[in-house]
Amino acid sequence: MAGGVGRGGGIGFGPEYLRRDLPGGAILRAAAQLSFRAYQTYDLRMAFPQLAGGRLFTSLHSVHRNYPRVNYYGPGAASISQNRTDFRLEDTQFTGLIGFRLTPRLRLGTSLGYLLFNVGPGTDLQYLNTERVFTPAQTPGIDQQSTFVRNSAFVHLDYRDDKRSPSRGGNYFVEYSRYDDRKLNRHEFQTLELELQQYIPLSNDKDRVIALRGRSVLSFRDTDQRVPFYLQPILGGARDMRGFRTSRFYDDNLMALTAEYSWQTFRHTYMALFIDAGKVFPELPQWNLTGMQHTVGFGVRINNRGPVSARLDVGFSREGARVWLRLDSAFRAAPAILADIP
Repeated sequence: MAGGVGRGGGIGFGPEYLRRDLPGGAILRAAAQLSFRAYQTYDLRMAFPQLAGGRLFTSLHSVHRNYPRVNYYGPGAASISQNRTDFRLEDTQFTGLIGFRLTPRLRLGTSLGYLLFNVGPGTDLQYLNTERVFTPAQTPGIDQQSTFVRNSAFVHLDYRDDKRSPSRGGNYFVEYSRYDDRKLNRHEFQTLELELQQYIPLSNDKDRVIALRGRSVLSFRDTDQRVPFYLQPILGGARDMRGFRTSRFYDDNLMALTAEYSWQTFRHTYMALFIDAGKVFPELPQWNLTGMQHTVGFGVRINNRGPVSARLDVGFSREGARVWLRLDSAFRAAPAILADIP
């Protein structure tokens, strides 16, 4: 198995055990990934996607991640690239989910999770450790990490013509989550995550398509509570703001917009032009289009009768050029919480 590892881990490789022939249509997936940057992910999932005649689905999921060199440049949009530091992020999560299909295209559900975190010194000797440069006031949670109970509710509407390689239709996801600090009682907060994707064909075939995406993460908290920096939304990398480094911007709130035009050049090969815009911000009234960062770029996609199997993107921003080689699509086919739920 090969795929991208989050938070700047690059391409990871490792074994995967998958069973789709279990009684009742159950799916069992066990996987381990190790990247060239020594990022590790261990994933175990049991899904029951077709209960009650296909109206009900549920899953149990556990994952442990160890990311030894995560980038951090400081809080907010005003952070500068010269302040680059790194930290180690370890987390273990257990999540149970239950959902309902109201129609073949519309589903909703709820999940309950238990999350454990550990933050420590990074292993990249080129950069100082984050805790040596930034104070706990700038990076809440860097001195002590908590455990959380997370309650979530979501709605997912998907009317794309082809989930694997869409050329028309839309894919919309909304999730509200509450994080209950079980250890320190100083990191209670809620988040609202929105992702809207729209695909517009420019011909009768799939050879020319405009893809649009808007994504936002908004945080809500009392004045005496703080969102820990390791749970703040981040901007920059292979999916959003591709002209900036991975995890370039952190803050309590995020807004990101993408427009991409792709056209077929050879069989299974497509070219793409894209523009990304986005920002992070501390206060909800700043949820607007002012102060956005921008990147532009081009890319090559290789499709093998299905989803993007490889892509090369080159993005340009005020901080230079970034090159991304990935084994996935820039647009998520489905929310991570609904993996293995068709």
